[in-house]
Amino acid sequence: MDRMRAVRLHLPTRTLSVEEVAKPVPGPGEVLVKVTAAGVCLSDVHLVDGTLTPLYLEAESVTLGHEVAGTVEALGPGVGGWSAGQRVVLQAGERRGGQTHTRGVDYDGGWAEYALASAATLVALPLTLPLDQAAIIPDAVSTPWAAVTVTGEVRPAQAVGV
Repeated sequence: MDRMRAVRLHLPTRTLSVEEVAKPVPGPGEVLVKVTAAGVCLSDVHLVDGTLTPLYLEAESVTLGHEVAGTVEALGPGVGGWSAGQRVVLQAGERRGGQTHTRGVDYDGGWAEYALASAATLVALPLTLPLDQAAIIPDAVSTPWAAVTVTGEVRPAQAVGV
């Protein structure tokens, strides 16, 4: 079994450590991504200090990181439309059983050498966008975008006050 390093948070003690864990193997509909860059978000800090607790985590430990960019390493059975070496950013979460689960909070994230993702949660990146800059897109870009377009219901050409 192949191994990799990952930054894991043990929730009962809020202990953060670098551990050697099994390298994920993509199952049906999944893609293995070689992580090139991963951001540190305030929610990661809150997970460590105990002011944020996962809602749907099924284990006592989790690999942190929901701001992740890298390259496609391997495809699971039935996955098409992606190829090895393709540059991608991973969405910060996904819907599972009618609930929104957050990567690096409710399931393993990208503070690791490799990250597993549902194929539908990958976004292709152009060669002109550096991966270290792209890694913030899943949170630092999408959160304010949603605040403006969803919460604020602002539409194109609509006047707003700031």
